[in-house]
Amino acid sequence: MSRIIPSHWGHQAAFRIEVENLARSVFHELDPRLAPEVFLVGLVADHEDGIYPLFLDTPGDESSTEIFQEASRRAKHIRKDLYAEAKAAGEDPDSSAVKRRLVLEAWRNAVEDALADGDREQDIISFCSSPRPVREFLVCAVLRLKRGAWDRLFSLRKDDDDRRARRPASLLDATVEQFMRRCIVGMAERHSGMSASLVDADPEEILRAAGRLVSDAPALCGQRDLKLQGLWHACNTISSLRYEGASSSGQLLISRPDHDGIVKRVTFRRPVPISDHVGVRKLLETHQPGYSLLSDGNEVYGLGQVNLSSSVPDQNLFNITFLSHYTWELAYGLRPLMRVSYGHPRLPDATNQEDGFRGLVVRIFGAGGGLDADALWALAETAIEQPHGTLVIVRPDAAAEVERLSLQAAPIQPSNLEVEGILALTAVDGALVADPSGAVHAFSVILDGKASRKGNPARGARYNSAVRYVDASKVPCIAIVVSEDGTVNLVSSSGAGDA
Repeated sequence: MSRIIPSHWGHQAAFRIEVENLARSVFHELDPRLAPEVFLVGLVADHEDGIYPLFLDTPGDESSTEIFQEASRRAKHIRKDLYAEAKAAGEDPDSSAVKRRLVLEAWRNAVEDALADGDREQDIISFCSSPRPVREFLVCAVLRLKRGAWDRLFSLRKDDDDRRARRPASLLDATVEQFMRRCIVGMAERHSGMSASLVDADPEEILRAAGRLVSDAPALCGQRDLKLQGLWHACNTISSLRYEGASSSGQLLISRPDHDGIVKRVTFRRPVPISDHVGVRKLLETHQPGYSLLSDGNEVYGLGQVNLSSSVPDQNLFNITFLSHYTWELAYGLRPLMRVSYGHPRLPDATNQEDGFRGLVVRIFGAGGGLDADALWALAETAIEQPHGTLVIVRPDAAAEVERLSLQAAPIQPSNLEVEGILALTAVDGALVADPSGAVHAFSVILDGKASRKGNPARGARYNSAVRYVDASKVPCIAIVVSEDGTVNLVSSSGAGDA
């Protein structure tokens, strides 16, 4: 039989909290409705007497420890099956390397099997990291996300080769993979005695790594002969280039040259390599209705368009649309996968969806205390329409904050403004400051704030100003950052840093 034991490597509770805080920062950027939770589960295997002691480190009281007791029993049986499979495949399952791999794989499979039934009942989807030894334990980090938020997003079909190669089906799938890798590294560092801290991990670094995976996975379009490595760097560079002062715009259709869904209008005698960023940027100037650039993922070979009279384009064709300066979107067929602005990948339109915004303001400000989610959404929705971009700060002590900044602001009588008023006040430089009821207290506010490692020199002054300001806030605070290219970012704080 198995038993739950109370102690393990010593600082696992602090480690779990660090990991969960990182998960919240990362996945909130994609969709606040994912509501991530993280817990740790570990196993000590004593194959002599069949006892598999466990430990659990959870955010609260875990009521179903029995399922992990069952997992510890199942791990031994799964390992026997994997042993037989390895031997049948010509491997030596008694070698140290193969034996270690089988032990780790058996434990991971057992934990995932144990979680599956409960996940369906709770509308949760769980992901288990590869186990790593920490002292005498094999430890897995388990990430749990809301299934409803996961299922609403488009994902590519994956075959067995894709799964074995860990090729992602979506930006969210790739982000889970990158997050789990960071957890594994953290556990390995703890095991080696290093004083590792995941607090220093940059959520944007994880998201950028996930974006590269989505861009560079040839299997995503189902065609192994496409040469798609390097698209992330190429698209970021091309979108940053101007031609005679104009920003990048146009579309790059990527498929096999003989794809049925493509109509060729012009074929170049000398194709232009994707790596020739200046050359491809120049070709984007040819974009007209019916004239998009055609590419096999390695070079641009002509001009053409999607043949909409045939079947709707599927995963064998995807396109990259250059929307504005340093902003582009990747889609498969007609389904967008991600939008990248200034090197930051996001789910298309995820940041300004009404329900996601409402969930954020309730989480930051609480359901009571004068919060009017309808008024705040109306304020945010109008600010997004400001053609030159703007910045809106929402905080519960807006009156006191405006008084503090009065010498660098234009205070007004607090009021819930109509659309015309909001557009008028956001047309000038500086931030709009409002409280959680939606009442505006000042406009043209010049924000202060300390230097923050969370800033990004590749982004504009408005975004970095919001990051510095929110990071320095001692009270719950939200910044709605609208860039000139229409990109919207929500920067939030609960008084303890970026949410």
